[in-house]
Amino acid sequence: MFSLCSNPFIYPTSSFSHHSPLLLSFHFLTNPSTIQPRFSALKTSASEGDNLLGKPLLQQGKDFTTILDEQRDNDIIPLKKTKAYAYEEVDDDDDDDDDEDGAEEERWVDWEDQILEDTVPLVGFVRMILHSGKYESGERLTPEHEKVILEKLLPFHPEHAKKIGCGIDYITIGYHPNFDRSRCLFIVRKDGELVDFSFWKCIKGLIRKNYPLYADSFILRHFRKRSPSL
Repeated sequence: MFSLCSNPFIYPTSSFSHHSPLLLSFHFLTNPSTIQPRFSALKTSASEGDNLLGKPLLQQGKDFTTILDEQRDNDIIPLKKTKAYAYEEVDDDDDDDDDEDGAEEERWVDWEDQILEDTVPLVGFVRMILHSGKYESGERLTPEHEKVILEKLLPFHPEHAKKIGCGIDYITIGYHPNFDRSRCLFIVRKDGELVDFSFWKCIKGLIRKNYPLYADSFILRHFRKRSPSL
């Protein structure tokens, strides 16, 4: 009897959301009369499991819910991150072969992680502006910070045209008129009027715009409803 130990076939178990997924390694033993598979359990680290699933890694080192938990914001439900997987078809055209129109390739996409990668940096950026002490209330943002707000956040507010009004002079921060200890972003219009706006509504709008099929479920899991004010 001898053992064929070529590259074992690795298959993740159905409980892939655990931190230490189990993998099945198939080793085939052969003899003159029969071939029988032998199963053995291999344990991998969480990072190895994530790599097997094709999970994108967050460069910031913290996931969305971790940052939100640290913020202790009433808008957020502190839940563990759940998965939102889907297949995406990718057209791979072969320029060298005129007889073939191209091959369709299926790619496993973790949309939840994709949303996190798009929103976590923005959330951290705004929280830095509001709570790091860099800016006093009423102080104008630097041109670089203002540019990010105007290009990456404000356009996604559901009432951005109404908020802008006659035009934006500059962006500042201050205390929300209805929540005494809550700092928020303000638009200073060209006519001098001060208008507050919610960056959380901008984040939700961004998610709805860029991920319409997955936005509602993501927002339902991660955001707590709050009385409308902004």
